[in-house]
Amino acid sequence: MNALIDTGLLLDYLRGDERAARALRDCAHRSITVATWLEVMRASPPDRREATRAFLRTFERLSISESSTDEAMRLSFAHPGLSAQRAVNWANAIVNQLVFMTTDPTGCSPAPRDVLQPYVGTVPSGAPTPRRRSTNGL
Repeated sequence: MNALIDTGLLLDYLRGDERAARALRDCAHRSITVATWLEVMRASPPDRREATRAFLRTFERLSISESSTDEAMRLSFAHPGLSAQRAVNWANAIVNQLVFMTTDPTGCSPAPRDVLQPYVGTVPSGAPTPRRRSTNGL
């Protein structure tokens, strides 16, 4: 699958969540937007920034084009609960013919076929918390 990965899934991966690692392994081609790159880098602890930057280099980084902002505006009007950042990411996925992979499809309802939620963003009951510091990054 060719996918544009949302911020939450990357943060889960960097925090050691195996569900996120499985979701990323299922992608033949992985992309992120410049907005996601910035969010992930801002969340990175100072001592992990270079490792996080190296990890993010394994993704194609998509710029925000005029066609993607037009699509983001269309999505925002069609889905009033959609945040601007999520609209930009989803629009970039659509414009680049990618699946939008997110752990939080808030505002993307009803779930369209181009949005994939590989797992729910919260930890299942009884599972170890992924919010621990890991060797992956955060």
